[in-house]
Amino acid sequence: MDNTQRSQAAASWRSDLKLIGAIGLLYAVIQLITLLRIYALYRLDRIQLDLSEAIRDRVVAWVIGFLFIILIVRTTKFLLTRNWSWVRIVPIHLVFSGLISFIWYFSFIKVAEWFCQGEDCGGPGEEFGYWYLVNLDKLFLLYIITVSITYTYYYVRRDDANRVRQSQMETQLLTARMKMLRSQLHPHFLFNTLNSIASLIDINVERAKIMVADLADLLRQVLDGQDRQQVALEEELSLLQRYVDIEKTRFSDDLTIDWEIDDQLLPYRVPAMLLQPLVENAIHHGFSRDHLLLHITIKVEKNGDRLLLTVQDDGQGFSLSPGEDLFSQGTGLANTRDRLQALYNDDYSFTVLPTHPGVASMVDLPLELHREPDAETQLLANDLTV
Repeated sequence: MDNTQRSQAAASWRSDLKLIGAIGLLYAVIQLITLLRIYALYRLDRIQLDLSEAIRDRVVAWVIGFLFIILIVRTTKFLLTRNWSWVRIVPIHLVFSGLISFIWYFSFIKVAEWFCQGEDCGGPGEEFGYWYLVNLDKLFLLYIITVSITYTYYYVRRDDANRVRQSQMETQLLTARMKMLRSQLHPHFLFNTLNSIASLIDINVERAKIMVADLADLLRQVLDGQDRQQVALEEELSLLQRYVDIEKTRFSDDLTIDWEIDDQLLPYRVPAMLLQPLVENAIHHGFSRDHLLLHITIKVEKNGDRLLLTVQDDGQGFSLSPGEDLFSQGTGLANTRDRLQALYNDDYSFTVLPTHPGVASMVDLPLELHREPDAETQLLANDLTV
């Protein structure tokens, strides 16, 4: 048995002990009520009650009952693991309840007689069959209560475990999808940058060397954070600055970029590599024969409890044919939209609008502080072996 199996077995036993302890406590309350009932009846009939003997009998009844509670719980759980139909399980419980009730009451009588130490105690032991039938309904009721509590407990536990497993599967699917989108985005970004370097080599070797060095730094930063889906805005802007340096080296004075960033928003959370494809898209579509100069404004601001990120340019803009989808025009925008949907469901907006001149790409996100996890949290979904 490996460590995982041992952990699951230990968790299963802890679960069983909690249930058995709870039912045992309930049975102790029942015995206490029985003791008080006997005491009250004796007082009403003005009969002297040997209180120590009455307490002893209730303790004996509880100890024997507790042992059978353990047996009933374990048997019921075993039947749950079989996944049998109720048509098969109900007769088993009926037969088992009769057998358990008989052994339960017989054990109580024999232990009570043993405590008499040879004295003539009288009582149920002399007419066992009669008193067994008198108490059969109570014993059967205790059995049904124990079985019902056990079924309820383990069905709730199994339902909780299924929800945890479903949550884990959704998280795993989200992580896999995000990695797929990021893996598509990285080559897309890399190929575009390498094309820029290739086009610059024949024009200015020194500037091409600078771009290669900047690209190496940028890729190092990207790879360092490739397993994180969200980062602090400060880290996102640091990565974007490296990308902007590469593009400014390529376009020189033809490209100007303004930053309008509220420093108080730097600790807040944004998706990793959110802004880079927006800036890349602005550069790619902004320059044209009629637009040899391009000005881009990168703005991050707070709007109530929302974070608004805007990349706006004064380039040539775009025009779409009727029925044409803007997000089908390239990998960057489509992946950005898909990543936002995967991370935030519908709690975001991503719009790309013409501003004449140019285009504005706006992302609206919930305002959340970014906190790096101290350790990987694992959910134990298989702690219930049923």
